[in-house]
Amino acid sequence: MPALKFEKLLCGPSVDLLKRDFVHENNWEVEHTDSAKGSNFTNNLYLHRNGHMVGSTCIKADVGPVNAELKMQNNGDHYIDMSVVNPHYPAMKVLSKYAFNVTKGTNTYEVAAEHVHPMNTSQIKILPFARNYSAFSLFNYKRECCQVFCGTEVFGNHGSVFSNYALGLGYKREKDGRSYLVSARLFGDKVDLAKSLVGNLYAGAAHGCAQNAMSVALEHEFKTAQTKLAFGGLWHLTVPDHPTPSYVKGKCDTDGQIALTLFQRFNKNLAAAIGVEFNGKESVNPAAARYGFKLFLS
Repeated sequence: MPALKFEKLLCGPSVDLLKRDFVHENNWEVEHTDSAKGSNFTNNLYLHRNGHMVGSTCIKADVGPVNAELKMQNNGDHYIDMSVVNPHYPAMKVLSKYAFNVTKGTNTYEVAAEHVHPMNTSQIKILPFARNYSAFSLFNYKRECCQVFCGTEVFGNHGSVFSNYALGLGYKREKDGRSYLVSARLFGDKVDLAKSLVGNLYAGAAHGCAQNAMSVALEHEFKTAQTKLAFGGLWHLTVPDHPTPSYVKGKCDTDGQIALTLFQRFNKNLAAAIGVEFNGKESVNPAAARYGFKLFLS
């Protein structure tokens, strides 16, 4: 199981809505998944925009308290990810990941420890070969009506005790099938203590076991006084809990970039998505747009 991320814990739904599941990143992709008790297999084959064909196989398995993940790609990039939980103290988890490329002769290794408590989630991660580390602590104050988050993350690169940091605040509320999330993160380093500010807003309404949702992200650079806004949304075209759901997902930003993805499930074993990205500030030119298609098999 991959290590936890400070950003995902603080404002994961907003980040995912704006960054994940847009299929225009590749010309086309086929994904096949299969699962059995205690194991999961995922095979991907896609044509990248640079013209390279990439194929990969990912295997995940649980053996007692150990969770293991192995991924191999035809371009030589491979990794092994393992995590162990003490059955007598499940709040603590130890993780390690080794990534390597035999052809290029590169390799990286990281080890992490996580502690998850109802009121606090903490992690320390060390990359000994690169002499880098990161650590975060996020407090969670939960009431019947809402949750309040507060935490910080620090980084040290190339043997430095302190390179940069992030401070985060968040507020989450769930009521009557609706969820709301507001968060803000302040970034800085040892030269500029206040470098940028990133804010996220998320609102979702229950649609069966899924959600119709919208998200707004704001990024402000203090030195250049430049502000960038991004908007995203997801809307289901079928009724809640439909056996073959369909939805459309889109995003746009103040740079003029617009992306749309249409997803359609045909049966329990087959689904597909088609997407496009273009710049709305430029004249509409179909040749300049980026198109993508993804087929899901299970």
